[in-house]
Amino acid sequence: MQPAKSEFDHAVTTFLPTEKAPLYPAIRVSSKLKICYVLGSLQYGGAEGQVIELIKDLDRDRFEPFLVLERDDDCGRADGLKAPVEFLHSDSRRRNSTPRRLYNGAKSLFRFCKYLSKIRPDIVHASLPVPCILAASARLLGRAPCVVASRRSLVDCYRPNQLLGSLADVIATRAADYVLGNSEAVVREVIALDGVSPSRAGLIYNGVDTDRFSPLRSTSLRDELGWNHEHVVVGIVASFIPYKRHNDFVSAAAIINATAPNTRFLLVGEDRGEMRGVQEAFQDAGLADYVQILGNMSTPELAFAAMDLYVCSSETEGFSNVVLEAMATGLPVVATNVGGNREAVSENCGFLVPPRSPELLAQAVLELVQAPAQMRRFSENARTRAESVFSIDAMVRAHEDIYTRLAAEKPESAWARLW
Repeated sequence: MQPAKSEFDHAVTTFLPTEKAPLYPAIRVSSKLKICYVLGSLQYGGAEGQVIELIKDLDRDRFEPFLVLERDDDCGRADGLKAPVEFLHSDSRRRNSTPRRLYNGAKSLFRFCKYLSKIRPDIVHASLPVPCILAASARLLGRAPCVVASRRSLVDCYRPNQLLGSLADVIATRAADYVLGNSEAVVREVIALDGVSPSRAGLIYNGVDTDRFSPLRSTSLRDELGWNHEHVVVGIVASFIPYKRHNDFVSAAAIINATAPNTRFLLVGEDRGEMRGVQEAFQDAGLADYVQILGNMSTPELAFAAMDLYVCSSETEGFSNVVLEAMATGLPVVATNVGGNREAVSENCGFLVPPRSPELLAQAVLELVQAPAQMRRFSENARTRAESVFSIDAMVRAHEDIYTRLAAEKPESAWARLW
């Protein structure tokens, strides 16, 4: 017997992978649909990586992509996209004063609207808060016919404390014609917190490149670090920011190492002010000889290849790309039971523990470290789940379906949705 659907399931469209026809039948259009993607920059990150994969694999017989970037940071990642790229300005320095931010925002909006008038897209698809505000502003000014806003995280990760910034984000979300979340937790929040109608919200899970992140992987980084097959490497890939709770990982590592001294710990991520404190915490715990801390990597697949088990210690998540990358690499996962983690990690490929609980985190890791057969089984199951549920192909096809649907609908007033 199939379980009864919840109110959420009935109200919100979830785009899941299928080998059958698209969820929405193909609608004949006179020409290709023009999709204008909007991002802040192409600096390495989960949202940026998803947009790059989406543009790369978009069906060019049906869609014509364009990419607008607010800044030119790491613009080399646009090579090979086969899509025009427009930069709104080249000054990558962050301006902290409110007047300067407002001035730069107004300048970006003017240039963005001018570019939209030039290319005349059918749909503008923005990801992350500032690009969504930019796209929604253009929609309210009548310069964009249809806006899709992608929410990638729960708001406690990013929504600023300043009233002006939070208000702008709420307005942008409500003004969008459609809001996509990458986890059920994110979509629920969009509906409950920002007042978006369930009919205008949908769920598309992130996709992972199962060729790039694969169990058939190089062990070059592990060899460089001097770790052999007798070591069990427990790793985390996350920017060094407070909500990732690296200090919980340190506390768990001390417990793990006391019981299993053959464990080693690998941390990889962009330093956003917390790395030095994490290094000192490892030293204070007497684990300096057991850990390697690396900065941001353009080849994260090498980091995953060096690991035997992956840990996510975050206190909040939308839907973690790195958890999917770890699973695709064939790593068992121990993750905190927050956000989309519970949707990604099934019971046969890892464990979920409460956030802010390093003792339980350590206990779950030790259970796997001390049971090699279970680790191997979880490893195989993690890879299978990544391939079957979270493939790039499924993610791209789901976006194509929603673009086709929205292009066939008559747009309503964005202003009316604000009230």
